[in-house]
Amino acid sequence: MILITVFTVSIAAASAETATDQELDPRDWPVTVQDAVRDFLPRVTLFERLKIKLTKKENIVALYIDFGTQIRNRYGLWRGNEKLILSACGYRCHPDDASMKIVEAVWREVQDSP
Repeated sequence: MILITVFTVSIAAASAETATDQELDPRDWPVTVQDAVRDFLPRVTLFERLKIKLTKKENIVALYIDFGTQIRNRYGLWRGNEKLILSACGYRCHPDDASMKIVEAVWREVQDSP
């Protein structure tokens, strides 16, 4: 029974990683940080959510290393999603900076959840 559970969790994790990595069509890009968080969180695995929950605020950069590229690619930050960049930074900033703001918002959302 344990083997089946581990296998099922592994399959779910692989599926979630694939879904998170997929680039969205520009017509489907989120335009606010909150929209990006709402899209991103259901795609993270249970293990990733636990990692986010256990990460201390001063160590958020570790989450950026894990999720920054996925966020930049999925939400078009390198492909011209200016609205999301403006929502993240409040001005035209570098896509890396915008993705870090989204990572911080993901972290806050997970911290605020039970």
